[in-house]
Amino acid sequence: MEPKIFDQIAKQYDTEDRIQLAHRILEKLKPFLTNTKESCLLDFGCGTGLLGIPLTSLYKEVLFCDDSNVMLDVVQSKIQAQNITNAKTISLTNWIQTPTFSVDQILLSLVLLHIPDTQSILKTLSDRLKPNGKVFIVDFLKNEKVSHPKVHNGFVTEALEQTFKSIGFRAVISSVILEEKKVFMNDDASLFLLIAEK
Repeated sequence: MEPKIFDQIAKQYDTEDRIQLAHRILEKLKPFLTNTKESCLLDFGCGTGLLGIPLTSLYKEVLFCDDSNVMLDVVQSKIQAQNITNAKTISLTNWIQTPTFSVDQILLSLVLLHIPDTQSILKTLSDRLKPNGKVFIVDFLKNEKVSHPKVHNGFVTEALEQTFKSIGFRAVISSVILEEKKVFMNDDASLFLLIAEK
């Protein structure tokens, strides 16, 4: 990920378009979030918490992790402003340096496309997931029209499912949840939800 870019845009990140897209993603995601009241969720690559902040009402605890400390500052200000008592932020560096740290569920929404080594990060996340834990990925289907040196141009879900299975996840399912206009490098895109259970 590119923390400097996200540091620069953090305070202007919550545009109306991004807020509305987060609402639409949450509508599709929530029916799949089960056994949350006693669970800890890691919102990995949380940005400004557009998905994770609303989910704090469902979970015992939500941890917000990002490579950009400025993004985490925005999340922290939301936590304080809304008097949320079951949430905290953790920098990516601290998260990496705390190998004993484990959670019940992990959410990555529009994050994986920014991470060059997909398999490596998924293996790291798997190692931090409790037995029977779940990973929820929301991202773009592969789009050949998109080309950027720092970003994947989406994913083939069958290949991503195989990656999860090769890491050791026992159940993996995915489906397209949204068709959106001008959301992926100013191009139309399909968003999928992939759920992997350890």
